[in-house]
Amino acid sequence: MHFHLPKPLHGWRELAGEVGIIVVGVLIALGAEQVVRDMQARADQRAFRETIDHEIGLNLFVYDVRSRQFTCDAKRDGELRSWLDQARSGAQVPAIWPTPPQALTPYRSAWDARDAQVFNSLPAKVRQKYAEFYDELSNNWSLMQAEQDNWTRLIPYAETGPITLADRRTVRPIIAEIRGENETLRANLPISRDIADVLNVKEIRPDNLPDEWLKHVADCRSAIASTSETLKLNPVGTSSRP
Repeated sequence: MHFHLPKPLHGWRELAGEVGIIVVGVLIALGAEQVVRDMQARADQRAFRETIDHEIGLNLFVYDVRSRQFTCDAKRDGELRSWLDQARSGAQVPAIWPTPPQALTPYRSAWDARDAQVFNSLPAKVRQKYAEFYDELSNNWSLMQAEQDNWTRLIPYAETGPITLADRRTVRPIIAEIRGENETLRANLPISRDIADVLNVKEIRPDNLPDEWLKHVADCRSAIASTSETLKLNPVGTSSRP
């Protein structure tokens, strides 16, 4: 028995040409679609980096505000230790002025709301540096908050009077913790600036930050209150944005 394959109406050569045209058309369409997807991915990456870089720039300013006070903090630490040594005699000692360093709350809304797919499409080195910066930010903010809390623990000594041995045993570790937090932040913050340099991100000052508040940051207030001063304390408010 013989089987006869049907012949195309216009011949095999012409059919092959038509099929080839269809295949080429499909490949062109797929290639164009891939180009569009690649262009969209690059646009998403640019938008992501612009947003995160802006947020990192704001956080560099947060660090700058804290850094401006390191020298003053060391001076105040010395004042507190002298005050504590003076209390050993049992005589009255002046009141402490237990106000913590001025601090801006860090910015991280953009990072916390990041699109995982866009983030994962970035080069590995870039992803690594972004993650490093925000890991450092979390750690540094924890230190700043602990610092604020420790200054708050000194509020009971914000009035003139003798300090007992039990009080001194309570206060000395607090002062040591404040000193340690200040020294750790002083060592840590340059690390974040180095990361930002790798990412080519520059410091950005927040738009709504009053000049008067920044001038207040520059004031180095003694940790010891004078006898004529009335304390007006608001230690919690110093960690919020003006």
